[in-house]
This record gives sequence, C-alpha cells and structure tokens, in this order.
Amino acid sequence: MNWSEYKELSEKTLSREFHCQKNDEFLLHAVSGIITELDELLDNHLVQEDSINILEECGDITWYLAIIGRELNLEFPDVKSKQMPDCSQMDFVLKMLQDSIKLLDFLKKKLYYNKPIDLDKFKTLSESIFTNLIFYTKFYEIDIEESFDINISKLKARYGDKFSSERAINRQLDIEREILENKK
Repeated sequence: MNWSEYKELSEKTLSREFHCQKNDEFLLHAVSGIITELDELLDNHLVQEDSINILEECGDITWYLAIIGRELNLEFPDVKSKQMPDCSQMDFVLKMLQDSIKLLDFLKKKLYYNKPIDLDKFKTLSESIFTNLIFYTKFYEIDIEESFDINISKLKARYGDKFSSERAINRQLDIEREILENKK
C-alpha cells in the first residue's frame, strides 16, 4: 500500500464527532497551553538558558494551571512536607511534559470518542505538574507565588483588564521583558 492509498483508507476510521462541553473546552485550553509553555522551557534549555524566560514560562504554566484549578478545584500543592527529588531541571520539565501529554490523551478520548474523563486521575496528574513546577523553580530561586504577581503584571500590561485577540497577537515584548526583569 502506498501513502495515498493509506491516507484514503485511514480516513474511514476518523472520528468526525466532537463531544465538547464548556469545561472540556477550558481544560483543553489549559493542557494545550501547559504543553506549549513546556516546549518553550525545553527550547530555553536546549538553545541558551535565560533565567528571565524561565520565570516567564513558569508564570505562564501557573496561569494555565489556574484554569484547571477553577474547573476541578485544584489547590496549591503543599510541597513543604515533600523532599525534593534528586533530579535535574530537564528531568522536571520532561516529567511535567509527560503528565501533560497524559492529560491531553484524556481530552482526546473525551472530545473524539466521548469517553468520560477520569477527573480524579486528571486532577492527580495536574497536581503532579504543579508540584514538579514548584520543585523546578527552586533551581532558579523563583518563588512560585511571587511569579503569580509578576505574571499578572505582565498580562495587565498586555491586555489591561480584559483579553483581546489583537493584543495577544501584537504583543509589546520589550515592555513585558522589562516587567519580568524588574519583577514588578
């Protein structure tokens, strides 16, 4: 069988249904956002490590975790009682990415096969991402709760008080970088 034949035959088993409630849409936004921010962290480690960019991406990941927090009542993890695993920064990024991909698989099965999401497992994986993010930030002496303030300051500079697609596309990166560097 050649590629053209395969494409035609494989289409017969393509789900054309889309089973999406509003909360599924929010969870998809959160998980896809976490994955893209983790990709940016990977780029940062593979190209040239930039601690300001690390601060920004960690803040962005928490923004997406906040969506899950609102949808599934995800609480801030208590890591004080946990010993930090003996891992490298990259190990933490890969673990967060792996957990995020598992979340995406839950959503794929819900959206295209109408399989209910195991919300307990979804929440546990989300908590794992959050916990690993907090451990990851310790390598860079980033206070995760301080990163909340910095992230909101950056987003206020970008959007004001309300999201705008136009402002999301046409960002003023120099102003955002200045906020991150000054940690205002």
